[in-house]
Amino acid sequence: MTGMTVASPPMSNPQPSALLRVIEEHGAKLLRYCGVSAVNVLTGMSTLAFCHAVLGWSPVASSVSAWAVSTIPAYLLSRHWVWQQSGSHSMSAEIMPFWILALAGLAFSTLVVGLVGTVTDSTLVILLGNLGAYGVVWVVKYLVIDNLMWSHDDSDHRVEAAEAI
Repeated sequence: MTGMTVASPPMSNPQPSALLRVIEEHGAKLLRYCGVSAVNVLTGMSTLAFCHAVLGWSPVASSVSAWAVSTIPAYLLSRHWVWQQSGSHSMSAEIMPFWILALAGLAFSTLVVGLVGTVTDSTLVILLGNLGAYGVVWVVKYLVIDNLMWSHDDSDHRVEAAEAI
């Protein structure tokens, strides 16, 4: 039996884990989304802090003001940089769904900030409540935008679904 070689079974390519597939499919886009979110958080939080701590506005008025100041740049940065869309803006497929999501985020964060404001007048705690609320909305918003509005996989289906809203 000397001189005989035993052939090893061929190496099979194991399927990548779910996490690796998500990273492959969404990694760069998620990083860009995080970048836009960082700009949005800095804009919104600084506006909220200024309105509450400096101007003495209520937590709810400060939250609404922060939303109003930060939503337009968030839309434009998301559209152009994260999902790399160009050309004309579609009211039914892009603008309306984005603003509906933004209004849902505003409603949720304002509810949280209003509740926090009944317990404390601390700007830091109000900011943390606002940040936590938007953190929840952040995940939902990414999934909806990526699958409904600016998906690159099935643009005809995306437009039909968005127009049904």
